Amino acid sequence: MQKLVEPIKKINVAEQAINKIYELVKEKNLKVGDSLPPERELVKILEISRSSLREAIRVLEMIGVINVTQGRGMVIENTKISNSIIKPLAFSIILNKNTFLELFEARKLIEVECAGLAAERITTSELKKIKEIYNLLIKHQHNREKSIKYEIKLHEEITEIAKNNILGDILSSIKKLLRESRDTTVPPQGVTLKTINCHEKLIQAFEVKDASKARKLMFEHLDIVSKRLEKSYDTA
Repeated sequence: MQKLVEPIKKINVAEQAINKIYELVKEKNLKVGDSLPPERELVKILEISRSSLREAIRVLEMIGVINVTQGRGMVIENTKISNSIIKPLAFSIILNKNTFLELFEARKLIEVECAGLAAERITTSELKKIKEIYNLLIKHQHNREKSIKYEIKLHEEITEIAKNNILGDILSSIKKLLRESRDTTVPPQGVTLKTINCHEKLIQAFEVKDASKARKLMFEHLDIVSKRLEKSYDTA
């Protein structure tokens, strides 16, 4: 009997496993809400080790393609990402941690422009909402987990206010990767005073709809974060 998918070559096993899983989804016409075959069966179909399969599943879970749940196993959450420009980017970021530095270059380009667009397009109600999130960031600035949560929420809100669906989709697709990078750069005591001050000035730029100032502040903020990330690799 002909095999459903071809055996995987030894090179880049995890990434090839991911591609083969996509082929399997297509061949079996699996939909959102369906479950992948059990781990033991997938190992046989793909002819890889369990460790390689688990790495592939970890990647797919991080980029929002599947959700591993107790009882149901590996449930498909998104099938469209296979046609997305984010797919190869997400693979390279997760499979090669050094490319986090390249992620920040991309993040700068996207978020700096989003900050400028947000300054131009922000409404009174959106300004009120972003101030509320900022106040929560201040309130929990010494709680590492919560401060990371509200800083992420603040950046996500800025992207929403920019009202550019393409830029928003890109950042949304890599938001879990951005969270992992914050785990590397946010100190144990929570977000820094520099981060707090930068976001305060950013909101002030939004208040007067100063797009140029907003872009400059976002660039400066991400440049500081990027340098912290680079330093963390140098000392690792």
